[in-house]
Amino acid sequence: MPNKPIRVLQVVPSLNRSAGVARVVYNWHQFHDEKRVHFDYLHHSVRNGELMHDSRYDEDLQADGSQVFTVNYAADDFCRFTREMKHTIEKIGGEYDIVHCHMPNSAFLVLREAKKAGVQNRIVHSHLNSSSDKLLHRVRNYPLNTLGGMYTTNRIACSQEAGRYLFGSKPFTIINNGIALEDFVYSKIRRNDLREQLGLDASAVVIGCVGRFVKQKNFPFAIQVFSQLHKVYPATKMVILGDGVDRNEIENAVRSENIEDAVLLLGVREDMNELYSVMDVFFMPSLYEGLPVSAVEAQAAGLPCVYSTGVPKETDITGTGVFLPLDTDMRQWVETLEKAIASGRHMENSVMLETQGYSAKVNTELLMQYYEHLIGRE
Repeated sequence: MPNKPIRVLQVVPSLNRSAGVARVVYNWHQFHDEKRVHFDYLHHSVRNGELMHDSRYDEDLQADGSQVFTVNYAADDFCRFTREMKHTIEKIGGEYDIVHCHMPNSAFLVLREAKKAGVQNRIVHSHLNSSSDKLLHRVRNYPLNTLGGMYTTNRIACSQEAGRYLFGSKPFTIINNGIALEDFVYSKIRRNDLREQLGLDASAVVIGCVGRFVKQKNFPFAIQVFSQLHKVYPATKMVILGDGVDRNEIENAVRSENIEDAVLLLGVREDMNELYSVMDVFFMPSLYEGLPVSAVEAQAAGLPCVYSTGVPKETDITGTGVFLPLDTDMRQWVETLEKAIASGRHMENSVMLETQGYSAKVNTELLMQYYEHLIGRE
């Protein structure tokens, strides 16, 4: 009799299409073998019973046969989040061979309840090189992460830096944030079509940012830098893909720089992969990151990339990016963007990314083998 699929519960912050962790687990879902591994999902992107994001993967995953469980958003009411998370895992935890937790700050709760439910294999996955952009939250998160470690049996990270940050000297396995590389290859046809749809001139230089609208991504700073570039080159445009709780702050930043006609806030779209072809430079001045999926996507599209040093050096997989400290003066940021624009698109990047192990298909196979090793099925 053939083995039953390994049942894995992926515990994630959200299934919002603009969230990096959600895109990682969705890529796994697309390329996994259902005969070997079955995925279900649990997230807390819910407010009083209503899903918080308009563009999400929940329905797609359910249509493919996965269950999606939800609990109330932790930041709204942590006691309610704790109560609902405990109840949910008590109810369903015993059905799973593995609980794979992508929320280190909540692992003390998630994995404790998973252990009580009899789950033998309990993974914490590190996606960041810091736990928060706020000092108070970092102080709070340290003991929470330590407590989580008491219930963890295995550790995964998206990069060396993310692993060292969360796990210190403890052993961990790196699973790269792979993507469907072929979906991001530059297309001149799509570039022209989408620019026409967006009202962008074919000759305009476009600076692109991608991510959730949260403080970590530092988009108001990106807008300030672009504003200075725009003063020198009035034909330049900026495109920002994503959405989130800080949308009002970002809209205000655009207005305060008086560049409403030059900045397009496009939200979360189904064609995000194709919109990289619209861009000429990818700009990521984040406060901190693990190994951002959007940066891998941008490189796959051949874009020259400019990062802050809050982004790990490992992110520059193709060796074509530039890093600057956030306290660098504005003039140098502008000059760095100018050089990136002049460098042009790197058409060989997709092949390099595949060689370096950033194919979602390959990484999903590695993940399935990892699961099989955990439960002794090799």
